[in-house]
Amino acid sequence: MKDEPMKKHTTFRIGGPADYFVTPESREEIQAIVELCKKEEIPYSVIGNGSNLLVGDKGYHGIILYLGDGMDQIRVDGNRLTVQAGCLMSRIAREACEHALTGFEFASGIPGSIGGGVVMNAGAYDGELGQIVTKVWVMNEEGEILVLNNQDMEFGYRTSVIKKRPFIVVQAELELQPGNKEEIAAKMAE
Repeated sequence: MKDEPMKKHTTFRIGGPADYFVTPESREEIQAIVELCKKEEIPYSVIGNGSNLLVGDKGYHGIILYLGDGMDQIRVDGNRLTVQAGCLMSRIAREACEHALTGFEFASGIPGSIGGGVVMNAGAYDGELGQIVTKVWVMNEEGEILVLNNQDMEFGYRTSVIKKRPFIVVQAELELQPGNKEEIAAKMAE
């Protein structure tokens, strides 16, 4: 979309227009957009749910890559969840509860997506993503996909290696533990 008002895409409901607002639905589409931006020297920025994101009234001159609805798949395999970057953390918490997996309850009230959450090592109530993330798939400036393990991520208080490197989070793997659905739901409600 051209001249898309960013106030439609931030939780604070403020922000002028982005020159272009693009919603990729695959790694390949993200790669193609990043390559185009690099080739044409067009600035770009990646957003998810727009939680706590401030955009000025003059908007954004360049391309906004919105990783949301088209990049929000969840796959459950035993105790592991593989989630695309645009998936809301509240939705991941509900899915974990549905599969009787504990360890993600702390994130049920965080309004952001997992991509941004991984970047900042989001947390609440004595839990943080760095405790349960086992792998993160990122795209570098050349459009290559790299797989970083938990140690590579350099998780710290509200930070990760991604704050220091020009990576785009594409997907993350979380390792949870078997639990009791009712207890998980109660902890989420609490």
